[in-house]
Amino acid sequence: MRYLCRLITPKNGTILDPFAGSGSTGKAALLEGFNCILIENEKDYFEILEARINFVQNKQEKQGVLAI
Repeated sequence: MRYLCRLITPKNGTILDPFAGSGSTGKAALLEGFNCILIENEKDYFEILEARINFVQNKQEKQGVLAI
């Protein structure tokens, strides 16, 4: 997914995922330095997505890189 994000997204671009599920696309986008907009309707999936995105953001903050 990280490769696909790099392949189709211009520098400083934003990735829209209207069916975010567990957040794989959002996680890949953040790890590659892109902005992302994630939409998920199911509460169970949203909780997983939120935890995965928070993990990536916390890891980047500790490394001195913050992508929001």
